[in-house]
Amino acid sequence: MDDEKNDFERKEALRAGVWVIVMLLVITFGEFIMALIATGWGNLLILVALSKAYFVLKDYMHIGRLFSKDEEVH
Repeated sequence: MDDEKNDFERKEALRAGVWVIVMLLVITFGEFIMALIATGWGNLLILVALSKAYFVLKDYMHIGRLFSKDEEVH
């Protein structure tokens, strides 16, 4: 039963990770186009970059685990 739960959690984590990476790719492409077209929008580009950094920290660096009460057992 625990193996099925772990497999499900891994699949969900993988699905979320793939979704985030696709989202980051689309946003990065949009940033590139925006930088080419609207050169005066630097402040907006900085805000978008900061939001992307948040998702990288949250989903790929697992910062949330530092503050969770559940400890991972190996």
